[in-house]
Order: sequence, then C-alpha cells, then structure tokens
Amino acid sequence: MNLNKLLKPRTIAIVGASEKAGFGGDTTRNYLKFSKNLENLYLVNPSRPEIFGRKAYPSLLDIPVDVDLVILCTPQKTIIPLLKDAAQKNCGGAVVFASGYSETGAGGKKKQDELVEEADRLGIAVMGPNCAGLANFIDGIFAFAFLVEERDRSGNIGMVSQSGQIVLAGLDSPNMGFSHVISSGNSCNVKVEDYLNFLVDDEDTKVVSAYIEGITKPKLLVETFRKAALKKKPIVILKSGRSAKSQELAASHTGSLSGSDQMLRAIFKRYGIFEAGDLEELCGISAALSWLGEMPKGRNCVFMNVSGGEAGVTADLVEEYGLPLAEYKPETLAYLKTLVPVYGSVNNPFDMTAEIGYNTPVMHNALKAISKDENVDAICIAYTITPEVWDATITHMVEAVKLARAEPGMKPIFWMPFIEHTRDSASAEALRSVGVPLLPTGRYACKILRQILDYATTDFEDTPGAVPEQSHIGQKAFSEYESLCHLAENGVPIPPQAIAATADEAVAKAVELGYPLSVKIHSADILHKSDVGGVKLNIRNEEELRQAFDSIMKSCAEKVPGAKLEGVLLKPMLKPGAEMIIGVNNDRDFGPMVMVGMGGVFVELFKDVQLAPAPLSRSQALGMIKGLKSYPLLNGYRGGQPGDVDGLADLLVTISEMAATEKDQLKELDINPVFVTEKGVAIADALRVTYEN
Repeated sequence: MNLNKLLKPRTIAIVGASEKAGFGGDTTRNYLKFSKNLENLYLVNPSRPEIFGRKAYPSLLDIPVDVDLVILCTPQKTIIPLLKDAAQKNCGGAVVFASGYSETGAGGKKKQDELVEEADRLGIAVMGPNCAGLANFIDGIFAFAFLVEERDRSGNIGMVSQSGQIVLAGLDSPNMGFSHVISSGNSCNVKVEDYLNFLVDDEDTKVVSAYIEGITKPKLLVETFRKAALKKKPIVILKSGRSAKSQELAASHTGSLSGSDQMLRAIFKRYGIFEAGDLEELCGISAALSWLGEMPKGRNCVFMNVSGGEAGVTADLVEEYGLPLAEYKPETLAYLKTLVPVYGSVNNPFDMTAEIGYNTPVMHNALKAISKDENVDAICIAYTITPEVWDATITHMVEAVKLARAEPGMKPIFWMPFIEHTRDSASAEALRSVGVPLLPTGRYACKILRQILDYATTDFEDTPGAVPEQSHIGQKAFSEYESLCHLAENGVPIPPQAIAATADEAVAKAVELGYPLSVKIHSADILHKSDVGGVKLNIRNEEELRQAFDSIMKSCAEKVPGAKLEGVLLKPMLKPGAEMIIGVNNDRDFGPMVMVGMGGVFVELFKDVQLAPAPLSRSQALGMIKGLKSYPLLNGYRGGQPGDVDGLADLLVTISEMAATEKDQLKELDINPVFVTEKGVAIADALRVTYEN
C-alpha cells in the first residue's frame, strides 16, 4: 500500500476539530502551532461554523477539494462512516485516535477486523487505531494528539513506535531531531514493518528509530533490514516482550538454547541493527548517529580527560565495554608531552589537565596531532557539560572541538559526560552543528560508542534469507540413525554405522565395524537416550556387546513402556576432542537459525552458543565460532592441540544450506556432540525433527 498520502499529504482535514481539551482540540492546537502550511488544512465540525478563527465545514463532503489525509478525532462508532465519506474525496490516509479495538479483547478485535476490511476495500492507509498520530517535520505536518513544548524538533531521525507515549518521550528529548514521528498504535492495515520500509526509503531520514512490541510481517522486516544494510542506513530498535514462550515445546537442546529473543538478536546482528535495551539507549543511539558527521574508519579510540580521577574511571569503563585504545605513534607521544604539565599524563585515556582544557589553541593543536596519528580512528572527549556554562573549561573545550572539526581529514569526535545534567543548550548545539555527538553518561556512552564502532567497521555480507512460506502444526522426530542418514544424503560426512535388531545381528555387524563400539537404542520415540539407559560406550568384545544389547533393551522397555524399540545403533568409538554442538531451530517468523557452541554434557550448563540465520557464508561461520567464549579450546589453549576450526566452519555452512533448503519442512536439528580434533570433525549423535504437514 502506498503511504504517501498518509505520511506526506498535500491536503489535510481534521474531523472533530474543536477548541476544547481532548483529541479534537489538542490536535487542532498542535496543527495550528507547528505546521508550516495552513492553506491546505480543513476543519470539520457539524456543530461549529468557526474554530480558532478558521472556517469549519459541517462534513468531509462539504470540503470543496479532494483530501489526502483525514485525522479522525471522533468516537469509534463514527470511524467507518467517516472513512466512506473520505473515500469520496479521494482520500488515501487516515489517522484514527479512537480506542476500543483489538487492545480490549475479542469484541474489540472483531471491530478492528471490520475496520481493516473496510479500509482495505476503500484503499485508505490507516494509522492506528488507538494511536497518537504523526508528524512530518520535512513538509511541516503535525497531526499529533498530545500537547508538547513549543520548539524546533526538525532533524533527520525517522521514529516509529507502537506506543504513543514513547513517541512523546522522543519528542521531549532535547537531543532528538526528526524527519518523521509515527505512532502506529494497533497497526490496523499499515503495520510497523511498512513504516520502517518507508523510512528506510525516505531520503530525508538518516537514522531509523523504532519501538516494536510485535512483528506481523517478518519477511518484509528482513527485506527492510537488508535494504538498510546495503544503503548503510542505521536502524535502532527497542523491542519489548522478548520471550522464549514459543520454544517451550522444543524437543532438542537447540530449541531450548535459541528462544525467540536470541533469534531476534541474531537477525539484528546479521543486518547490523542497533539494539537498544531501554528508552534512554534508543534515544541516545539515535541522536548520536543523527549528529555524527562521518563514521569512524577503524576502531581505535583516544579518550581525553581533564583530571586523573576521570581518566581512571574512563579506563575502567573502556575495558569493561571492550573499546580498543589507540597506541600513539612515537612522534605523537613526543608532541603531546610538550603540551602537558608534569602532573598530567599522555597515556590513553589522556589526562590533559585544565592546562589544556582551559586553553583553546593548545587543545586545538592536541586534537590535530591526535587525529593525524594513523593509529587513531576516533576521539572521545570525556567531560560533563553542566546546565550553566559557569565552568570556563567547557567553553574552551567546545570551541577547540569546533576548530578541530573544521580541519581537513579530522577524525570523528564524540563527547561523553560523566554525570547526568540538563545540558547547556548552546554547547550542545555547537557540538551538533559540527557533527560531534553528545552521548549519554558513562556506561550508556561506552556501550553506544562500541555499537557505532562495530557498525562502522563491519562490512555487510549479503546472503539470501530463508523466511518460511507457510506456517506449520505438529512434529515428527526421527531416530539417530535416520537423522544421520539424512545428513549424509545432504553432503554431511558421518561415521560408519549399522542397525541391529538382535544381539546376534549386533555381533555380526560389529565384525564389519570393528571394536570398540558405541551401542545406543534405535527408536524414534526416545529422543534423549542416555536418560533412560539407552547408551553404552567403549564396548570392546562380543561378550560386552551382548550384555550391552540386553541391558539397553531391558532398560528402555521398563522406562519408556510405550516406545517402539527397533534394536540398537552401532558405531565405532570416535577419537575424543573438543565437544561442540551444532543445531538448527526453525523460527516461525524468521526461518531456520543455525547454532554452534560448547556441546556434550556442558551444553546446558554453560550455554556458550552463537546463533545466526541460515544460510551462512564461510566467513560468517568462522565469525560464529570465533565469537564463542570457548573458542580458545579449539585454538590450542595452553599448549593443547588446535582443533580443525576450518572443518567445523565447513560443517556449519553445509548444515546451514540444508536448513535453508528445508525451511518449510525442518523444525529442529540437534547434532551433539561434534568432536573437533586436530585431524578433523566427527559427528557423534544427531536428532532431526520435522513438521508433520
């Protein structure tokens, strides 16, 4: 659906316009106060011929021109009749403030379904219902129902939220400047994904900022993320309701370790989405990206402090958040020493003292010297800007930063305060005007800076998505033998194996396979074999094999009386190595997610896993492996033999390609453990679960 008439209308009608407090009055006041072009505004109220000195029309049909957007400030029962009138005026967009729809339960949902059906029939894109409205600061349209302080809020952040109050919080934030703000409310026939897609395409929007409660168009969301990644347009998302309830019935370790929250984080990571943990981060990241003049070319930072104490605090924060500190070149170090008094320090973090902070030309020269150092990619001034400019240090430092930013080739500069204050607006505006973000305080600042550095220095690798085309019910689990055979059919190397229905058959098969052997119950009804006595290891001869067969069959018959027992699975014992797990969990929204982590008996204990959407490139697979906390165990930790990391990456890629191909059949896949040695990778066990339909 085309959203131009909704978000970029040329003619607007406020239906239910009023001078009284409430949606009608507050929306009319806001529009008259903030909107640039009032010639194309029409007020509608059947009881008032004039509102705030402007002509009011009895109905939409009485307006003498076509209307692109109607803002409906009227009760629920009037909405559909008004949409029908609006359609006669060639209307393409409507803002509906009325509540009492899907947010109220089954009865309200029925009313919303009727609204969607009628809006779709009429070809009208509806914002809401139960929303706060929109503001287009580029074209000067303020169709918003909540009263706000009168000031300029124009900028380049496009914000969409399923909560009107969060939009209001964004509008109240002094550092946020907007191209568009959108309160999507219940998201009638226009979903939050549609708004995100619009903002990614919008040339006036530099940063897309969003609060999301639910996802209804996963395929469009992934396509929008991909488009933003290719454009290098940052998206910042605060997502609530991040639960793993949809994974409660998972049959495997993979399902329990990769719930919906982890899957969404994997999607964010794949496409370079900034994830905000709360509203402070949402606004902080969005504003920083909005103000930033250019992205850093690398990750190495220099932090400049005015005191040794603050330098110490900075050093701790930098280490905690993994911010790489630049090592000065010798000539830079020598020059900085000429600027700093004996009680200062030219370490990084840099205790430059008030001798530099109070001296604009000297600090300007220090910034130039640091920026010219090829080992430096970004500079962060760590000092608190207070409500009043009573500290001359602030004035001198801000002026020095302004002068430095005017230098050709100057590296990006950030400003990090230590204590929360209402910032001096003149200093903040001076920084914004030269592309220097004024970050939130310490921990928030370091986290945001880390995310920006990660985003700036990570090249997006465009791999195709694998979002399912249909939903499923029911599931079918396969035995280890069947699961391994399926892997082999898809190009995955598996160890030799054989099925034996009787002890005599097991003995005969053992001659072919060779001792020592592992012996496991062969039954699709028993998923976790060791829990019911269904596994015996290191079987070295015929006598032990017969005993193992009898013990396994007896134990499983007693502990799982309803299971179909088809015999045992025989495999040669594998050479021990680092135990890893590889898995796939097919998310109902985003498709198959590939997991790798520490496996064996430690899988649930340490939960050291990496998750990514299928399919994977080889570099993405290697990145997942190297992102594990247990990666040193694979890389020759403390003199140990390094494992075949390349072989593990190849296995991940093959599994991911199979999962992408089977996106509408595969539900879960659990390969655990995978033994990784210096000589290769070997699969010890597998569980495959598919959808029944």
